[in-house]
Amino acid sequence: MVDIRLGDIVLEYLTLVNVMKANIFFSACQHDCSDNCAILTQIESGKAVSIQGNPNHAFTRGTLCGKVSNYLERVYSEDRILYPMIRVGKKGSSSFNRVTWDEALNLIRDKFAEAIEKDGSESILPYSYLGHQGLLNGLHCGDRFFNKIGAAIGERTFCNSTASKAFGMVAGPTGGLDPESFKHSKLIVIWGMNLLSTSVHHGRIVLDAVRNGAKLVVVDPIRTAIAKKADIHLRPRPGTDVVLALSIANFIIQNGLTDRDYVDSNTIGFSNFSERAKSFETSIASEITGVSTSDIERVASLISEERIVAIRTGVALERNANGGDAIRSIAALPALIGAWRYTGGGIFQHPQGTFPINREKLACPEFVETGRRAVNLFNLAEALDQSTNTPVSCLFVYNANPIITSADQTKLIANLCKDNLFTTVSEVFYTDTCDFADLILPATSQLEQDDLMYSWGHFNLQMNQKAIEPLGEAVSNTELFRRLSRKFNLDDAILHKTDAELIANSLNWEHLNMQGVSLEKLHAQGHVRLNVGDPDQRKPHVNGIFPTPSGKFEFVSSLSKLGGQMLPVFRQCVTDDAVYDEVDPLPSYTPIETPPGAFTLLSPKHHKLLNSGYANSKAMKTSKSIQKLLINSSDAKKLGIEQGQRLRVFNSVGEVTAVAHVTSDIIRGVVAIYHGFWRSHIGGSTVNALVISSPSKIGKGITVNDTKVWIDPIGLSN
Repeated sequence: MVDIRLGDIVLEYLTLVNVMKANIFFSACQHDCSDNCAILTQIESGKAVSIQGNPNHAFTRGTLCGKVSNYLERVYSEDRILYPMIRVGKKGSSSFNRVTWDEALNLIRDKFAEAIEKDGSESILPYSYLGHQGLLNGLHCGDRFFNKIGAAIGERTFCNSTASKAFGMVAGPTGGLDPESFKHSKLIVIWGMNLLSTSVHHGRIVLDAVRNGAKLVVVDPIRTAIAKKADIHLRPRPGTDVVLALSIANFIIQNGLTDRDYVDSNTIGFSNFSERAKSFETSIASEITGVSTSDIERVASLISEERIVAIRTGVALERNANGGDAIRSIAALPALIGAWRYTGGGIFQHPQGTFPINREKLACPEFVETGRRAVNLFNLAEALDQSTNTPVSCLFVYNANPIITSADQTKLIANLCKDNLFTTVSEVFYTDTCDFADLILPATSQLEQDDLMYSWGHFNLQMNQKAIEPLGEAVSNTELFRRLSRKFNLDDAILHKTDAELIANSLNWEHLNMQGVSLEKLHAQGHVRLNVGDPDQRKPHVNGIFPTPSGKFEFVSSLSKLGGQMLPVFRQCVTDDAVYDEVDPLPSYTPIETPPGAFTLLSPKHHKLLNSGYANSKAMKTSKSIQKLLINSSDAKKLGIEQGQRLRVFNSVGEVTAVAHVTSDIIRGVVAIYHGFWRSHIGGSTVNALVISSPSKIGKGITVNDTKVWIDPIGLSN
């Protein structure tokens, strides 16, 4: 037995010894989750026999979430798609026959050629998002190909489009506070995030800090698992977080609790921000948000007293018309009190800018001419309407399950059934979207491919080593698009690069943040932390130096004229050249009206699902999949709704059936249906049948939390 106190070098050496002895490969979770778990995969006779968390990873520390701990069930599931299949029955009939890869690729080539001749290349639409998070097989894996052939640009505004844009307008593309530094915080604020379901490893760091004396504040209209552990739980009405944050800021300013030295030296626009915040004194904010004046003042006092304040925001914050303004106003709080002076002080929103990713080399936006058609993928149902100027003749889906994740589900299904639409789906499993495909292609699992993984929840880069050969005839996304490029006779060298070449080109290895990081070290250790400072000492903005035009935190954004534009990362790395209305340079609030008798609908993430992933897991299939509607006890009583009663939930977009879960865990006037269930498992429409989305004014993100619904009781459930 070796004492682990001998240090990291001994641990690294023992890891390498174990790898050589036990034939263990370094794996890294590919899912759209901030934690990006480090995994050790053991192989015997060419088969994966076990997986476990890598104990040497400082953030995930040897543990896996309940979903990924059963990953081998997914890899070797009898439900895997292993061969190309072509539809032989009506769309939606689930009738397919096996074909060869060459037949499948020929069909795609011929259908694309027909579409280009009839309606132009922009009638071809790629649909993808983060079903895979790797630099090779993730967000940009198909961009090179589709940018080259002239296809429409798919705008992927599902998540973080608004939040990253808004945060960048005030703080720039900074990684901000290190999640591992939360251990040093005196006050932790989790705002709009159920940390114990969506970032369990960071949740552990936060709870360790609480056990060591830190206070915990959670802001969420739902009493989530993390909220139940909070010292203070604020429950604002959806869409009013900007008011709450500005009221907290106003209390701090009016009571002389700001760190004026930090504000004067490292920020701009303070006086204008102060005037804006004055409009939201606590009594006014209480009326708007539903949070008591005493609670607002109590949290504001805590923030100013503790100083070493850590804030983490969740994706739920951005999903309403005021979402970007909420992000900007919340980000202002650490600057007001000088929290950035301290290790463990500041805000963590997204570390994307910290990883020096060569996105242009991965996506090849130079292939795209000015003015190419762009389509918002969340509103796919609308894009498939034949009434549009340029119809969509060919739809190519990968890394996504649009039936479950796009808006207006009922209309989307109707449009996917049209005979003049040719739909290809590349998938690991037969999802609800596959029902409406003309052609299905088999995709590999994470164990069957190489990749380089970055995280949006910590500062570690990870190598995912191919551990087993692909099952059946499954291929990785990189191989799929290499095959398509050959079939289309595209001769650009970038379209044919091997995975090893793509890995080498995927990052700026000379960047300061990459000092000490190399492919050799990644292959030897599995993961390497970026050169961004020790989390036990790190103070990224102690002297300001924010990556904004002014070099300071901008209470008044100098980028407001461009606030409506999407970040290139969300549109195949092609710059958004559309003209939008100028955004208010200061955070602002627009009331969101709720019609009489209606409820605001939230669609949070389910603890046992990962977006729509794992809905087909053995655990979910063996348990009864029931779509529940969370409704406040007072609201239920008013409508005569009993626990377990079947409900019709509806609006002008569509309707779903759900079972009442009557609880005090959700505030009055608000209901929730968890997102991610498959129609095939619950026997009907899921929550996105109720959702349409008007793009947010900042970054054009989705605004699903502005959805309004009505409820009719049907009968008691069995």
